[in-house]
Amino acid sequence: MQAPRMRVGVFGDDDSDPLPDLLRSVGHEVIHMTDENAPDATEPDMLVIAAHEETFRSHVEIVAGGVRRGQIILHTSLAHGVQILDDAETAGGVVIAAGQLSPTRWAVATADELGHTIAELLFGELGASIITVTDQQRLQLAAAITYANALAFLRRDAVKLLDGVLDNVEESHDIVDRASLFTRFPDVAGSGGLQEQWRSIQDPGRARAFRQTVRRAAELTTVDDVELWAIQEDKL
Repeated sequence: MQAPRMRVGVFGDDDSDPLPDLLRSVGHEVIHMTDENAPDATEPDMLVIAAHEETFRSHVEIVAGGVRRGQIILHTSLAHGVQILDDAETAGGVVIAAGQLSPTRWAVATADELGHTIAELLFGELGASIITVTDQQRLQLAAAITYANALAFLRRDAVKLLDGVLDNVEESHDIVDRASLFTRFPDVAGSGGLQEQWRSIQDPGRARAFRQTVRRAAELTTVDDVELWAIQEDKL
């Protein structure tokens, strides 16, 4: 038997947050709330705070000011734990912090067993699983996701650099995809070496990213001469 459908109020300015659409896709009624209809915030069964970092705390304050007992209060910031919802919990709300790690995995913190059970049921019906994390772990997870996002941008930049020569974006994508199969760096010096490759990059920002990325990769693979070269160039 399907669990009862909820009326969900969404506060925030992050239109890219996936949770409202995910909840709507399984039959929950989702309404977007603003400062104007904030006095009606006690009506929904659950309130979701989906806001950018710059406005996150102000939206938390708005929601905490109108919580009724038994109402579910959930925020989707990976960088913040459940403690930021203490005022809502004091008012009788069931509080959940849930940050998305992937389409099927969410990092969750709750204040009690009831909140944990609700989170399991809620994300379970979305076809996702949850992992319980501490506040310190949340920041580390957020850093890892940011790191991964940065790598995705660097990958696209590598495609753009390659496409500037080949004028074939599909082939450039394929070559960059296959580059992960290479297991060693070229020599630092000599024809086609890292130093010459680096100097061939005309965009200063891209050249800096090339050097710093190569340095980190060399650290991880203990290729000392490459790491030393990158360090020396950083100091110049």
